[in-house]
Amino acid sequence: MHAWTWFAIAGTCAVLEVLNLSLVFASFAIGAVVAGISRIVGANAPTQWIVLAVATVLTLRLKPILSKYIFRKTPPSDTGINALIGNKAVTTSDVSDSSGTISLKNETWTARTDTGAIPAGSDVTIVRIDGAVAIVVPRIESQIN
Repeated sequence: MHAWTWFAIAGTCAVLEVLNLSLVFASFAIGAVVAGISRIVGANAPTQWIVLAVATVLTLRLKPILSKYIFRKTPPSDTGINALIGNKAVTTSDVSDSSGTISLKNETWTARTDTGAIPAGSDVTIVRIDGAVAIVVPRIESQIN
């Protein structure tokens, strides 16, 4: 086969790989490129087919390692209001079980507490969000980083 035929096959496999993302067509594309290079070097037709087979099989052996690296998943992370739980805030007014405000990430939030009154200017920790109200507890020294 002509070298350009091998490179055309490699290109077709590369396009199929982009559409499929299985890494199988990528192995065939690499094998076809290597077979095309072997043709340029002067290999006969049976040798080109053997080179295609060997290069494809060798690259297919790398598929599990590459798949683990390419398709790795990031650990799940909290988003939205769940990401606020555990954050530090500062009370901007006295916080009780019925009223109060805090400064959380440069925003003013309505806050409540279940642990008794917390004076203004105190450090607090967000324990949960109830609708648009942050439920807080006083921040103790062991929590401060």
